[in-house]
This record gives sequence, structure tokens and C-alpha cells, in this order.
Amino acid sequence: MGVNATEILLKHWGYPAFRPGQESIVAHILTGQDTISLLPTGGGKSICFQVPGMMHNGLTLVICPLISLIKDQVDALQRRNVGAVGLHSGLTHKETRHIMDRALRGEYRFLYISPERLATDNFREYLPNLNIKLLVVDEAHCISQWGYDFRPAYLCIAECRKLLPDVPFAAFTASAPPYVVKDIADKLGLEEPRISMGDFGRPNLHFHVREHEDKYGFILKMLSNTKGSSLVFARHRKETEELTGFLQQHGLSADFYHAGMGGSERGRKQDLWMKNQLRIMCCTNAFGMGVDKPDVRFVFHLTPPPSPEDYYQEAGRAGRDGNDSWCIMLYRPADFEQLKVQVDARFPNAEVLARVYKALMAYLDIPEGGGMHQWYELDPAEIAGRYRFQLSEFIHGLKALELLQFFSLSEGLHTPSAIHISADYASVYDFKIRNPEYESLIDMLLRSHAGILDNYTTIFESVLCKRLRIKENELAEKLKGLQARQILDYRPASEKPGVFLYDPRHSRPVFNVKNLEPLKKARLQAIEHMQQYAYTRNCRASWWVSYFTSRTTVPCGHCDLCALKKKSPANTADSWKLKIKKQIENGTNDYNSLLEWLPNDEAVKQLRLLMDEGIIATNSEGMLVWVNP
Repeated sequence: MGVNATEILLKHWGYPAFRPGQESIVAHILTGQDTISLLPTGGGKSICFQVPGMMHNGLTLVICPLISLIKDQVDALQRRNVGAVGLHSGLTHKETRHIMDRALRGEYRFLYISPERLATDNFREYLPNLNIKLLVVDEAHCISQWGYDFRPAYLCIAECRKLLPDVPFAAFTASAPPYVVKDIADKLGLEEPRISMGDFGRPNLHFHVREHEDKYGFILKMLSNTKGSSLVFARHRKETEELTGFLQQHGLSADFYHAGMGGSERGRKQDLWMKNQLRIMCCTNAFGMGVDKPDVRFVFHLTPPPSPEDYYQEAGRAGRDGNDSWCIMLYRPADFEQLKVQVDARFPNAEVLARVYKALMAYLDIPEGGGMHQWYELDPAEIAGRYRFQLSEFIHGLKALELLQFFSLSEGLHTPSAIHISADYASVYDFKIRNPEYESLIDMLLRSHAGILDNYTTIFESVLCKRLRIKENELAEKLKGLQARQILDYRPASEKPGVFLYDPRHSRPVFNVKNLEPLKKARLQAIEHMQQYAYTRNCRASWWVSYFTSRTTVPCGHCDLCALKKKSPANTADSWKLKIKKQIENGTNDYNSLLEWLPNDEAVKQLRLLMDEGIIATNSEGMLVWVNP
């Protein structure tokens, strides 16, 4: 590795050396070849393209699927005095144009964009003139229909090769099995890519899986008898709130986090947890993207996630400091069936999709032939209520339409307040003369916000209040008054999600639901893989290495299955007899449930011998009972 790379690493990140796996990835990128890099969560993948990006005199274009991830990485680079900026759908046309003009002048080293941005003709016109030296595809599994988070907009990336024929592509993902890696290379049109793979063996992580009916009670017992920062992932928002209340009632420091909360509240809770002023965060998968807390000792999952990739990323937030940590997944057999039912719901029929599309267009007031390349805020709960949908049905319909490439959905983001003075200057002047109570506000807006007569301009209410020496409620009333009199259009700050339309509103849209079948098949396959992980009788850590790399490794020695084998190394008939007796006495007296509990073929053999010898029998209710003491 050249001296320049380590010097840049030390200067901007303060690290004297690369982590294992990073150095070879940086070296591969610097050769100018196409690359695919797999680094598990917490492996420091952003440094692997940011360091090479600092070593050339040009722009690194980074394609990233989530606004929150774009913001996290841009903020981190700016704190290091590196020229970086993000383009996303929440920006006004004027803000976007300003950023692109600065990019053309070479004022940035890194430009982060969403994949949807590539679908716009306007952005593609800029591409050949941006002096791009490296194109990075973050979360590259999103391009594969067999990946766990397919995003149709990613398919546009390969088309950039025609506009940037000499620019190397670097694709990154935290977790993808070999068949997804191959699909990434094919879909991106990579030319003999060099593939780098991090170490998916995390020796400090103790993987456990427990079948348990009283999940809340189990988590309470575990956390009451241990110490350390913890995460508990749940599938639904309601569960995070219920579990938080349960833990708080028993004296534990806990709070909840999900996408239904406002941005400021989410930020406050995350900050408390990061500073160890809050021990336990009960959350949905909305939490944790870009969060790098080194001392997480426990990561629980109330139910199995829908894919191994989801689980490994979330569990991988434990133990980043290298100290022992525990990743514990709880399940009931019915959980897997419920996941499969949810997959069916995620792919509605054409009739439902037609209703969802019509309701969305009506709510947004988009005429036929209009709306192309426009971004619109939406409130899914309001639309569902107005047009008589179940909220889950409407959201599934939206996501299916996104997969069919009618539009892209944008996560909820903080959009600051904006104002556009819509009346002409003469009308504004005449209004303030006749209404002197508005004069100081109008003059302040015109003086302090250049271009407010032409475009929406960001404002900060607290600053205006300070300058005008008025209270926020008084300012809000004045702005609403000006809006009612059609002097200006006022958009208050928002945390709402939105949609970006690829095409104009269709008069007779066609919903090719057959195109969704491969995606549905991939989702069901992912659930089957999670079942395999839950029911495996071999080392769990080895299972993960095999899944992601097809390699075999020695048992970890400390997962739940390895620990069980250590406790009874001889696997003698007497030891299994005692274990089976205890399990039946504890209430596991259904034959199939008992078979699921037994960890290997020898134990199953001993169970059947005990039944043949009459030591275990079946009662009148069909349940197993211990007969011979």
C-alpha cells in the first residue's frame, strides 16, 4: 500500500493503519479496475472508497439508497473538512441547481446521490462534464432481484457506462451470498471485477437462538442479570412501545424508536443511547443505519427478520469494540409462517394496485400527463383513511408500484420551511402599504432571501423571530395570513415521506404483476434460509460464514449449540436420558416440539429408545409423559 493512502487515512480519519480487509480493497480500487467489495456491518466500508477518492484530482460519485445514509456520510466528511454534498429529492430546484453548478466548478470531492437521480434526463446531462474519476455503488445488493432490498432505480446505474466509459465502478455491500454477488456484477455491467471479501467470522459474537413463548419475560431476565448497552429489534412499532413499557415497569432504562416518530424525537433518543444515558433501545429496523456504537453488548430479535442479510446486519451492530457480545434471536414456529403470509400481502393483485395508483394521483391532484420528474410529499395514513384502505394494504400497494417502476418512494426526511412570494412585486408593494402590520415581515423576507420572488427559498422561523422581535406563534399567524391573501406560498418544515414520479400520470396504466413473481420467490427463499439458521444443529457462527462465502470453518466454540456440546461431550445415553426427562417435566411434551429441541441425531436416537423401552409413553391426550422414574 502506498504511503499516500495511509497518510490520508491518518490526516482525515486519525487512524494510523487500515482495518483488516480495508487495505486490499483500497489497493484494488486504485488499480482502476471495477471492484465488488463485501465488508460486514461495522467493517468500515466507507473509508475504502473515501481514501481513494481523496487521491485523485476529480469527483467521486456515490450512489446511495437512503437519505439518512447520505446525510450521515456527508456530515462526517464535512466535519473532516472534505468537500462533500448530497443531492436528494427533498431539495428545491434552485438548491439542486446551485449544488450542480458548484460541482461543475470542481468544488466538491464527493457527490452523493440517490439512484432515482440517475433516472432524470437533467442529471444525466451533467454527468459527462463532472470530471468523475470513480463511481461508487453503495448497498449494491439493491440492484439484484435476489437481494433482500431490491430497488428498481438501481437498474439505471449500468446505463451510466455509456456516459462514463473510462470511469471505474466500485460496488459495496455489507452482506450478499455468492449468487447475489454474481447478479450485482451482471446487472452493473462490471468488466472482470476484482472481488474482495471481508471476514464474516466475528469471533467475539456469541450467536444464540431460542424458541420461547414468553419473549418479553426472557429478555427481562437476561437484561436484569447482565450489564451493557443493548438493542432489541421488533417487527412492528407497537411492539417497541409495549416492550419499552414492560421493561420500564421493571426498573430498566429503556425507550423505543421507530419511523413513526418525528425527526427531532428520534435524534434525541439516539443521542441518549449513544452517550449511554439510555441503556436499552427497543426499535424497528428504522434504527441503526449509520450508527456506529462500539460497546453494544446485546442485540435481541423478538422475531426472525425476513432475510439472513437483514439479521446479520442488525446483529452485527454488537461488539464492534472486539469484546464479547451476544446476538440472540427468539422465535416461535408460527413466526416463520407469519413471515410468509406477509410476503403474500406485499404483492397485491392488479385490481388493488389500480385502486392505490388512482387514490395516490387523486390525493396529489396530478392531472393526466402531468407530474413527470416531480417530487411530492404524502401522508400514507391520511390517504388510506380518505380512500378507505387498510394502512398496511395501501403501503404494500405503494411499494409494489415502486417495484413496477411507476415511481420511487422516499423515506421521511426533514424538509426545512420554505417560502415563495407568488405575487408580483407591484402587488406586494401595494399590499404592504395598505397593511402596515405586515410591512416589516415582507421587507425582511425580500431583503434576506434573494430569489424569493422566483423560487421557493428556505427560511428558519427562529431566526426571523429574533430579527423581528416577535414570538413564533405570531410569525406563524402572519405567514398564514399572507398565504390566505395569495401574497406568498408557505411550506412549513416537514418530516413526511414522498414519491418521485418517473413518468407522467398514466390514463390507462398497466400493472404487470407477473414481473413481481421473481421478487416474491426471492423473499420466500430468504425466509427458508432463516428457518435453516434457526433449526441448524451445527455451529451458528460457521453457518454465517458458509452462507456468505461458501467456505467451511471450525466451530466457534461459544454459540448456543457449541456450548451445548461442551456440556455433554460424551453424548452418553444416561446424559441424554436426564436431559429429555427434564425437558418433558418442564412442559415440552409434544413429540414434534421435543424433536425440534433436540440438537443432534444421537439425541433423537435416545428419545426413540426411551419410547421403545416404555420409559416414555403417550397419554390419552396424545402428550408424552415420563413413566419410569
